[in-house]
Amino acid sequence: KKFSYPGLKESFIMISRYLNHFRQSPGSVVFEPAVDANLTRIDAELTSRNFSAIPGEYQNFLKLNDGLIFNGIEFYGSIPHYREKKNYTFPNLITVNEYYLNYDYFIRKLVIGRISENILLYDGAENVYSVTDRINLRPVIEAENLAAFLKIFYDHEVASPR
Repeated sequence: KKFSYPGLKESFIMISRYLNHFRQSPGSVVFEPAVDANLTRIDAELTSRNFSAIPGEYQNFLKLNDGLIFNGIEFYGSIPHYREKKNYTFPNLITVNEYYLNYDYFIRKLVIGRISENILLYDGAENVYSVTDRINLRPVIEAENLAAFLKIFYDHEVASPR
């Protein structure tokens, strides 16, 4: 099943709305906004390794918040973030995608996050975001843009508050 939203401006407004909601979720972890130079550098590195370029709307998302953790969902950013209280480094897009470097399935794709046993994936060839089963690599749900993708998590969280 695919979800979509019309219009770039409406999409940005919805992304900002969802992000603000996620930031307020109990236990959420937010990071400082991404720096353009970091986004340019990792985008070039990812594409040189045959991964998808970072989609513009995801770059804009990272400029608001360079990575995000909430409700068991992780979105990776442009740099790793050390979490001192957890003695853990939250990985960046490069670190995560290096693991998939030798798998043809991931050509022109980009792992942007994870939730439980699923990966959050952007497919640059098809221009879709998906929650994909990490074992059999089948999409569980797809969205045509980032706003529609974030809405999936927003609707789930609103429907089942803690």
